[in-house]
Amino acid sequence: MMKRILCALVTLLPGLGLAQPAKPARISAAPYFQQEVNYSIEVALDDKMHQLTGREELTYTNNSPTTLSFIWFHLWPNAYRDNSTAFARQQLRNGERKFQFAKAADRGYIDGLDFKVNGQAAKLEIDPNNPDIAKLLLPQRLAPGASVNITTPFRVKIPASFSRFGHVEQSYQITQWYPKPAVYDRRGWHQMPYLDQGEFYSEFGSFDVSITLPANYTVGATGELQNPDERARMDALATATARKATAKDFGSNLAFPPSDAATKTLRYKQDRVHDFAWFADKRYNVLKDTVTLASGRTVTSWVLFTNSEPEKWIKGLQDVNDALTYYSQWVGEYPYSAATAVDGALSAGSGMEYPMVTVTQPGAIVHEVGHNWFYGILGSNERDFPWLDEGVNSYEQLRVESRDNPQAGMLGDLYKSPKAVSALGVENLPGSALNLLPYQAMASRGLDQAVQGPGSAAFGQVNYSAIVYSKTAGLLKYLAGYLGQDKFDEAMRAYYTKWQFKHPYPEDMEAVFEETTGQKLDWFFREMLTNTREYDADIFATQQIGDLVKVLVRTDSPVLWSVPVSTVDAQGKILQTLWTKPFGDPEDEAQAQLDFRRENVTAVVVDAEYLTPQLNRRDDRLRLADGSFRRWEPLRLKPLLSVERWDRSVINWMPVLGANTSDKLMLGAAFYNGLLTTKRVQYLAMPMYSLSRNELNGIASLNLNVLPAKGSRQVTTGVTVQRFERYLKLEPSITVVLPHSAYDRPQHQFKLSTTSVDDQDEGVTNAISGEYAVRGGNALHNWTAHVELNQYDNKPTELINTGSALLLRAHATYERFYAPKKRASVRLFGGRFLTQSSKPAFVLGLSGSPDYRRQTAFLDRQQISNSVTAQLHQTDNRDGAFKAFVPGAVSSEWMSTLNLYADLPITKLGVFADFGATAERQLVGAGRAGQRLYYDAGLALPILRNVLEVYLPVAGSQYVDGLPRSRKEFTDRIRFVLNLNQANPFRLLNEKLAQ
Repeated sequence: MMKRILCALVTLLPGLGLAQPAKPARISAAPYFQQEVNYSIEVALDDKMHQLTGREELTYTNNSPTTLSFIWFHLWPNAYRDNSTAFARQQLRNGERKFQFAKAADRGYIDGLDFKVNGQAAKLEIDPNNPDIAKLLLPQRLAPGASVNITTPFRVKIPASFSRFGHVEQSYQITQWYPKPAVYDRRGWHQMPYLDQGEFYSEFGSFDVSITLPANYTVGATGELQNPDERARMDALATATARKATAKDFGSNLAFPPSDAATKTLRYKQDRVHDFAWFADKRYNVLKDTVTLASGRTVTSWVLFTNSEPEKWIKGLQDVNDALTYYSQWVGEYPYSAATAVDGALSAGSGMEYPMVTVTQPGAIVHEVGHNWFYGILGSNERDFPWLDEGVNSYEQLRVESRDNPQAGMLGDLYKSPKAVSALGVENLPGSALNLLPYQAMASRGLDQAVQGPGSAAFGQVNYSAIVYSKTAGLLKYLAGYLGQDKFDEAMRAYYTKWQFKHPYPEDMEAVFEETTGQKLDWFFREMLTNTREYDADIFATQQIGDLVKVLVRTDSPVLWSVPVSTVDAQGKILQTLWTKPFGDPEDEAQAQLDFRRENVTAVVVDAEYLTPQLNRRDDRLRLADGSFRRWEPLRLKPLLSVERWDRSVINWMPVLGANTSDKLMLGAAFYNGLLTTKRVQYLAMPMYSLSRNELNGIASLNLNVLPAKGSRQVTTGVTVQRFERYLKLEPSITVVLPHSAYDRPQHQFKLSTTSVDDQDEGVTNAISGEYAVRGGNALHNWTAHVELNQYDNKPTELINTGSALLLRAHATYERFYAPKKRASVRLFGGRFLTQSSKPAFVLGLSGSPDYRRQTAFLDRQQISNSVTAQLHQTDNRDGAFKAFVPGAVSSEWMSTLNLYADLPITKLGVFADFGATAERQLVGAGRAGQRLYYDAGLALPILRNVLEVYLPVAGSQYVDGLPRSRKEFTDRIRFVLNLNQANPFRLLNEKLAQ
C-alpha cells in the first residue's frame, strides 16, 4: 500500500560515487524454442493430518537445440521446511517473524519422492543451498525433439498460513504443490527457490489431475471439471446461493462442518496452461454466471466464498465478468471455458493468480482475474521481470475500474469518503494522480528502483508495490497517451496474438509495439523503464501569433522523453493536448515547440492529466494573462497531508500541544510541506504559545534536499531553530545518506552540524559535531553503530566557568528476538575527552547525557518539579544510558558502559542491567567516596517501545547497600524515557519507506 528524503557536499565526497549500471542492451536474437510438459497427477487430501499423498507422471518434450543430461525440478513445498530456505530468509528481510518462530507441526515439506525416467530409477540431487530445487539426472541423455516419461510418488505436508500454499484449519489453498520442471528457454535454465515476494515461471503443457477428498468439500480449480455429478452439485449450490443473495440471508457462521466419511474423486483436465492450483473448503457459497465474448464463445464465471463478506462477493461475480469482457476486448480473447475467483483464508497479499482460478479478496478480483492474460497466457518470467506481469496487468485493471469512475485507481477507495477527498484536496483529480503517489513518495527520498532492472527479490518491500505495480501502470498509461489509446490497444493485441502460450521477454514486447505503431520506442522501453532519473519539464516561453499560441517546453532530464502539454480555459478545463517529440538527451535539443489554438486559452499546463513521472508540479502552469507571467495559485491550508497539484498551492498543518515545567502549557500548530513526498525545499514552522509566560516558543526548520544520480541516496542541507525553556538553539547541518539503493545491506549516514545554544541560565554553548551512523539487520536481529566527535565551547554567565573540550563518543547495539514479539538487546558505549580545559566544563553522564546540544525534549530541564525532573527522573538513554540515576556519576575524562535488556515472557515487563566504569573516583550514594565501577538492575515497562518507557530500579550503585531501604527510596528512583523524536511522523514515514 505507506512509495516511495548539497550539492556542495557531493563535490567534497567524490569517493561516494558508484558506477551506474550500463544501459540494457538488446538480447541477441537466439532462435526461439519452448519446452512442453504434460502432467497426469493423482492426489488425495487427508484433512486430519493436513497432508497430500499423490503420484505424478509427466511427459517432458525437449524442443531445444541442446541435448539434455538433466532437468531442474522445483520442490517448492520444501520452502516451508525450516529457517534456512530462501523463503525463510526473505521473510526476515521483509520484516516478518511468524515463520521464523513457527512450530514444527505448522511447517511444510515434500518427501516420498522416487523418480523414474522411462521406468529406470533416476538420481535426484538436491541443491545444497535450496532444498526446494533439485536436479534430476537423466539415465540417458535427451536429444532435441525427443520426449521422456517421468514418474514419482510424493507426499506433501501442508503448512499453516505463511504464504500462498497452506491451510487455515480445514480451508485449503493448494498451490505450488507438486514436483515441477523448471523452465529451459533461449536464456538457459531458470531454476528458482520459492519466494513470497517474487512469483514464477513455468512450462506450458496439459494437466489431467484427479483429487480425492471428503465428499462435502467444494473445490475451485484450474481446468474443466470432468465429473457430471459434481457439475450438477455445483449448479445446485449456485441456485441455493442465488436464493440466499436475493433474501440477503447468509448468516455469519464461519465454523467448519464435520468432514464426510465418504470421499469423492474430482477430475480436472486442461491444456495450454503452465500451472495447476486448487482450493477446497466445506463452507463455500457458490455463484455462477456466463459471459459471451465477441466471437460468440461463452465463458462460465464462478465465485466461491464463505459467509464473511457475502455482499462484496455478490458484486465480485460482476467483477469477474467485467475482467473477462474488457481484457478480451482490449488485449485478446479469453481462451478457456471458465474463470473462478475463490475466497481464501491465507496470507497471499490481496490475492494470487493461477490459470483459470484465483484466490483473492473481493476488492481485487479484476486484477487477479486479469492475470489470466499477463501470467497465464503471456507466460513471462515473473521472477526476473515482474512488471511484465503485475505492472501491465495493473494498467489494464485500472482501465476496467475507471470505465464509470475516472478517479478509480490503486488508491481509489479514498474517493469513497467525501471527508477524505476534501481533507486531502483531491477533488476532481484523475485516478492517475493518486496511482503515481506511492512511486513519488519513494522517488522523492531517493528510494525508488527501476521498473526493469532488479528481479523481484531485489526490490524493497514497499517498492515491489510502488514500482512494479503502480509506476509501471502509470508509465503504460503515459505511453498510451503518447501513442493514442487506439494505437496502444492495437499494439497490445498484436503482442498477445504473437506471444500467447509462449514466453515473451521485454524486448519481445518492445519489438511488437515498434512494429505495430511504426515508431522507435527504445526511449521508453530501454530508458524510461530502466532508470530512476528525475523527470521534470516546464514552459519557459509563450508567444501569441494570430490564432495560435506558440509554447516552448524545456526539460532538464538527461534522457529522452515526451512531454504532454495542454491548454486550459478559465475553469481549468483541458482544451487541447499535444505531445512533444522525445527530447532531453544531452546530445539533443533540451527544448521543443508546440503550437496550440488560441481560442478560450487562459493558461498552458505541463502534464495536466498527471501522466508523467514528475516529482515537482508546482511550476507546471503558465498563465497567459500578460503574455508569459507565472502566478502563484491561491494558497490553501489543508490538515495533515495533501497531494501536490498544478492548479493550487497548499500548506499542510496540524494542531500541536506541548508542556514543560518552565513554559507550562503550550498550544500551537505545525505548518509544513512534503509529508508524503519530500520536496526539494522543505520547511516546517511549529509556533507554540506559552500560556503561562505569554511568549512564543517552537521549532522551525528549512531543508534543501538533493538526490544524487549515483553514490549517496540523499543529501540534505538544512537549518533548525528551536526555542523552549528560556534557551534559543540554532543548528545548521548537512547530512548524507548512502548507499544509493540498499534494501538488504547496511544503511549509512554522515552528518556535520554546528550548534549554538543560548541559555539564559547557562550562557552560550557552541558545538561543532561530526557524526557517522550505520544500521543493518532484519526482522530477527538488528544492529546499529554510532560515532560522534564534538568540539564544545562555552561562554558562560557569571556563575559558570568558561571552557572547551573535544569529545569522542561511540556506541553499538545489537538486538535479537527470541520469540515473535520478545527481544533481548546489548549496548556498548565508550566516551573520551581528547582535550579538556583546565577547569573542566563538560562531562559524560553515566545516567544519561547532559544534553549540551538540546537534542532531547525534557519535561523539567530546569529541575523545578519533584516527579519529572530531568536526569533524576527523566533520562535520554544516551551516554552511559544507566536506567537508574546514580548521583554524581559523571566523568570529565572517560567512561564506558555495558547495557543489557530483555523482554520477559508472558508479561509486558522487561528486565535490565547496566555496568559501567569511569576514569575518576566519584562521590555517590549516601556520601560513599572512591567509586569507579557501577551497576544497576531492575524492571522496565515499555509503554510505547523506544518512545515512552518506565524503569523501576530494584538494585544498584544508587542505593547505599545496593538495595532500597524503604518503599519511598524505591519509588523516588523510578525513571522514564520520553523520546519524542522517535514519534516524529516525518521520521516514521521515512523509516517505513526505506524498509
